Amino acid sequence: MNYILIIVLSIIIMFIWLKVFSKFNILDKPWNDLKNTRKPVPTMLWIFVYLWFFAIIYIIFPQYFNSNIIRWLLAGSLPIIILETLEELSYIWKIKFKIHPILRLLIHVLWWILAVYIGWIWIGQELLIWDWKWIIPQYIFVLFFVIWSIICINAINRFDWIYAQASWVSAVGFLTIFLLIKFVVFANYTVFKWDSLEILTITQNLAFILFSISLISTFVEYKPLGLLRDIWIMFFGFSIAYLSVVWWAKIWTLLVALSLVIFDAIRVWFYRIFVMKKNPLKWDYTHLHHRLLWLWRNRKEARASVWIRSFIMMIFMLLQWTDRLNKVIIFLIMALLFFGINYYVFIVKKLPCWLKLNK
Repeated sequence: MNYILIIVLSIIIMFIWLKVFSKFNILDKPWNDLKNTRKPVPTMLWIFVYLWFFAIIYIIFPQYFNSNIIRWLLAGSLPIIILETLEELSYIWKIKFKIHPILRLLIHVLWWILAVYIGWIWIGQELLIWDWKWIIPQYIFVLFFVIWSIICINAINRFDWIYAQASWVSAVGFLTIFLLIKFVVFANYTVFKWDSLEILTITQNLAFILFSISLISTFVEYKPLGLLRDIWIMFFGFSIAYLSVVWWAKIWTLLVALSLVIFDAIRVWFYRIFVMKKNPLKWDYTHLHHRLLWLWRNRKEARASVWIRSFIMMIFMLLQWTDRLNKVIIFLIMALLFFGINYYVFIVKKLPCWLKLNK
């Protein structure tokens, strides 16, 4: 696999399209949201990024289009692209168009169920716990995937309020999948079924392509030079959920590597439902990065906290190699620490759990 070629192609395509969107004046103008001041920058970059991903596959791995993995990824991501495009156009052109969050979620779920059958990836899925093997029934796999996709998409998407934060978290997720397969699985296992070897190879390569795209997007959004908006960030989240279930052993490693955003999303949902008594899908300023800003940290410090912590946890989990017990224990410890500290600080001590708009 030519990793350098993938990165070079990604950089070239990114900056070409930044120029194109600037020329046609398709820009995102900042609004007064917590002193969010900047110059207008190119937006709607999802149009080329979506094509960018599949173009790189076509150039380097054209044979992959015969695989159900690519077909299923394409089919499963279509509702995200279509629905969020309509939302984005209504935002830029001030069109009175709005899809209710519940309806959007329902469309996503129904389409994902259909996509599972299109890709047929549920066939032969196994859950291995030491020497015990369980063939996962089709309906359980579908249910798990729908829930897992919702968690990944919302967890990463809600972290895009600070530029380059969601892109970096996505990059860590894809890099975790790539490194785990290449340096843990292939280094510790020598016998594979022919289809398992093919699936692992395709998953590894797709993860690296998406890693290169999300990493370059991180640098582009840092200043920012351009914005990906919700459409592409949600595609990142869906792709992470998808690639992690194609081969089950990546789940625990990925859960801990991205535990900060996943745990934070779960905490926010429960806090909105049981404390604030509101729709959990309605956005507000209760996420982790909002609390970091409330503690008088600037955006760079809040972003660095998320960047460094995610990267360290990825390395730590990869060092566990194939020891699933250690990964499960680490996951449980991280969950107890995160939710325990949050419960004590914001429920028992009743410190503010949100960032006020006029702060």
